[in-house]
Formats: sequence, C-alpha cells, structure tokens
Amino acid sequence: MDGLVHRHTKPGTAPGLLAGRAPVPDEALDFTLVEYTPEDVQVLHGVEVDECRFHLGTPGRTWIDVAGRPSSDMLRDLGMAFNLHPLALEDVFHAHQRSKLDLYEGQGFIVLNDPSYEAGELLSRQVSIFFGENYVISFHDHKQDVFKPVRDRLQMAGSRLRTFGIDYLVYALIDLVVDRKFPIIETLSSHVEELEDEALESPTTHTLNRIHQARRVLIAFHRIEWAERETVLAIMRPEVPFIMPETRTYLRDCFDHAVAVLDLVESYREMTNGLMEVYLMHASNRMNEVMKTMAIITVFFMPLSFLAGVYGMNFERDLGNMPELGWRYGYELFWVIVVVIVLGLWGWLRRKKWI
Repeated sequence: MDGLVHRHTKPGTAPGLLAGRAPVPDEALDFTLVEYTPEDVQVLHGVEVDECRFHLGTPGRTWIDVAGRPSSDMLRDLGMAFNLHPLALEDVFHAHQRSKLDLYEGQGFIVLNDPSYEAGELLSRQVSIFFGENYVISFHDHKQDVFKPVRDRLQMAGSRLRTFGIDYLVYALIDLVVDRKFPIIETLSSHVEELEDEALESPTTHTLNRIHQARRVLIAFHRIEWAERETVLAIMRPEVPFIMPETRTYLRDCFDHAVAVLDLVESYREMTNGLMEVYLMHASNRMNEVMKTMAIITVFFMPLSFLAGVYGMNFERDLGNMPELGWRYGYELFWVIVVVIVLGLWGWLRRKKWI
C-alpha cells in the first residue's frame, strides 16, 4: 500500500537533511500565487519563485500554492526564499508523514493527508501548509488543482475569505482537505456493501482476499483520520499563534467533520471484521455439511459392508458352516435384509431430525 512507504534516511543523519528519498519521475512544480485584500484579489498561475518572494513582502495577504514533489535542491531553494524551517522542509520532502501541527518562531506548519481510493488501494498524498501573520504557503504532492474551490471563493466579492484574516484561509484549506474524504467514504461504503452481499450469498476465496484488502485500506484510513482529528484539535488551542478566536469557531465545525469521518471509518472497519467472521462461519458450515453428508453415507453403508463381508467369507456350505448359502432364495433374502436395514436407518435418522 502506498501509505506504508518507509523513509530511507540512515540512523544518525543530521535533522533537516533533504536526502534519502527515492527519485520521482516528474519534479516540475506548478506555482499559483494569490494576493488579496477585502477589496481586491489577484490570481497568477505559473509564476516564478522570485515573484512569489516579492509578493510575500507586500502589505496584502499572500497565498502561494505549490503543486508537485520538489527535488532536494529545489526545496532547499524554496526554503531559503520563503524562510521555511529546515525540519518542516524535511517533512515536505519525505511525504507520507503523520498529520500534525508544528510551531516554529513566527511560523506554523501543518501536515495533512489527502488520500485517494483507486483500484481497491488507498493512495496516500500529503498536503503541507505553512502559515504566518499574512501569508500561507501550501504544498501538495499531486498536480491536481485540489484548492481550486477555495480560490473560486476568494474571487467572490464579500467572501469571508477576503474579509477575515489569513487564519480563515488556513481553516478553509484544512476544511477542504477534511471534506474531500467523504466521497472516499461513500466509495468504500459501496465496496463494503458489495462484499457483504457476496459474503452472504456465494463467498469464494476471491471474496476472502477482497475482504482482507478492504480491511487493510480501512486500517490505514483509520490511522490517517485519527491523526488528522488530533491535528485539527491542536490548531484550535488558544496558544496557537495567528489563529483568532472567531476562526476557532469555524475550526470546531471542521473538527466535527473530522470526527464524523473517523466514526464512519470505524463503522466500516467493524463491518469488514464482521464480514471476515461471516466468511469463516460460512466456510465452517460448508465443511460441516460435507462431513454430515459423508457421515450419513457411512452410516448407510456400514451395516451393508458388514453383511457383504460376512457372506464373502470362504466357507464350505456342504460342511454346514453357512447353510443359508444353499437356500434357493438366499440371494433374494439378502437384498430384503439390505432394503429393511436402509429403510430402518432412514426412518430413524428422520425421526432424530438429523437429515
């Protein structure tokens, strides 16, 4: 699973060193710059780093969004240009970090996860957010424009994003990342319901593999959501700088959404555990039915095998050892006894309700 990628930094490596990550095929970055005031907003796509650095020094509020996975040299240059802490840059460089909030001098750093569910696998994607008094710098691994809804709201006159402070923009980005998990929950819900129908009707070995895969996805999802809920809760604390009390009210709603996602993930995880028990119970019942059928067959043939064994012995009828072998209707009598035994056993088993 992509969310279980391990870091390759050797023990004892100096903190903040941007090394040890496997190379990525495309490290070209897309910069989107947004500078806004309550009266106006300016959105620039494909800008250069120097232009972004210039806008960080202007009186307006500035939001720089960086899409893609930067190389170590490029990220080091960005850290120097935007005055980003090296420990935070290390977390951006080594993706798949646990959601968290770190506070540095004059700057906050938030790590969130924006996973995707594709082909039965949960693919982890990281969102990193730096924020200060009048700026926000966001990084996300994928080239998809995930923050477009927030930019669209910024361009609307009278939007809270333009009238409130930079902390409200931080809330809007966090809220978007949290809410993007609800469509994943709906997809997982449909998948688990299909597995439930399959497990109850006609389970196979493939069903067991799919249940196990769904359990792994939900366990990874639960780990992501647990950390994300704690991160939102940490941002709501009064000692966090640049977050105003009125914004904490909105963060409480974001926290409720994170709790709701976590509750749903726990519910579906419990459901997959139940599906595993249903599959094992169905397999056990099927084995019991097979053993029951074999036992019934054995019960019917055991006395018949006994009779066949007795009359298959090599005794001489002329010596009187088996006088019935010389009877004219001995063969017919044998089959009468067989039929009586079979019918008697059938009636007895039916009366006991064993068949």
